[in-house]
Amino acid sequence: MPMSALLESVPDVGREYHPDLITAAILDHLEEQTVISLDSLVCLMPHYTWNQIFHGVDRLARCNKVVLRRHRFDYMLFSTHFVA
Repeated sequence: MPMSALLESVPDVGREYHPDLITAAILDHLEEQTVISLDSLVCLMPHYTWNQIFHGVDRLARCNKVVLRRHRFDYMLFSTHFVA
C-alpha cells in the first residue's frame, strides 16, 4: 500500500485549539493545588497536547497570572497567591 493511501485514511482527530479553555483549566488545577509541576499538569490534562499546555503556561507566566520556576530538572508552577 502506498504511503499516500495511508495518510489519506488517517481520520482527523477533530480537536480544536482553544487557548482560553486551556488557560482556564490550568488556573483551575493551580487553584486546587497552589503548586504543581509541569509534568503533573500534562498528566492531569490528557485531552491537550504538551505543546498546547506549555503555550498556555507561557501565556499565563508572561501575564504574571502564574509563576514558573525551574527546580533542578522540573518546572514548577506556583499560584501568584502562594507565599514562599
